[in-house]
Amino acid sequence: MAKELLNQEEPVHAEEMQDIIGTPPMWLYRWGISLVLAIAIICVFISSTISYPEAIQTQIKIHSVNSPYSLSIKDSARLIKILVQNNSSVKKDDYLAVLENSTGRKNLKAPVDGQLIYAGVIHENEQLHPNQNVFFIVGENRGFYGEMIVSQNDIYKVKSGQTVLIKLRNPVDDQRTLDGVIRYVTDDQVKTGEYVAEVAFDNHRSGYLLLKNGMIADAEIITAKATLFHRLINSLMRGIK
Repeated sequence: MAKELLNQEEPVHAEEMQDIIGTPPMWLYRWGISLVLAIAIICVFISSTISYPEAIQTQIKIHSVNSPYSLSIKDSARLIKILVQNNSSVKKDDYLAVLENSTGRKNLKAPVDGQLIYAGVIHENEQLHPNQNVFFIVGENRGFYGEMIVSQNDIYKVKSGQTVLIKLRNPVDDQRTLDGVIRYVTDDQVKTGEYVAEVAFDNHRSGYLLLKNGMIADAEIITAKATLFHRLINSLMRGIK
C-alpha cells in the first residue's frame, strides 16, 4: 500500500519541479532585460566618445624651402685639412678646408651662414675629383613643406585644409610625430597618373626640428572626423545595402 502511494506522489512532485524549472520568476526577466539594456547603453556611450576618424594612409616627402648651398671644386685637388666638423654651424667667410692643387694651396670659405654638412665620406689627404661636391650648407632661415602623392581612388576625398598626421622614421625615437595641413591639391595628374598635395607643417612641434631635406615619412590624411559608433553604423548600413 505504501509503495502504491509513493508511486502516485512521484508524478505530482515531478510536475511541480518541471513548472518551477520551465517558468523562471518574473524578477529574473526584469533584471535580465535591464542588465542587457544597461550594457547596450554603456557600449553606445563609450563608442560615441572614442574618436575614430576616416583616414588615408600614404607617404610624404620633405622639401626645404631654401635649398642647401653646394660647395664643389672646379679642378682636381687634394684635401689637406678639414677645419669644420660635420653638422657644425658656420658663418659667412669661415674657412672650411685647406685644398692643394697644381697652383698651390687655397682655403675653401663658407658663402653663407648656416649648418655645414659633409657631401659624403671625406678624409684628409684624400684626392678630390673635378666638380666633386665637398660640403653642403643649409641656411639658418630655412623652412619645410611636404609633398604627398594622392591616388586616383582617393582624390575626391582629399581637400585643402584637411589635417595630416606625420610620423617621422626616426631610428632613435619612433614616436616622433608632426601635424600638417593640406595647402592645395593639384588639379592635373603627374606623370605617374596620380595627384600631388602640398602640406604645411606646424613648426611648434618638436618633430619639426628633426626635418631634413629629402626625408621620407609616413602620413595619415584625416578625411572625415567620426566616432567609433558612427563607423560601426556606417559599416552596418553598407553591409545591408
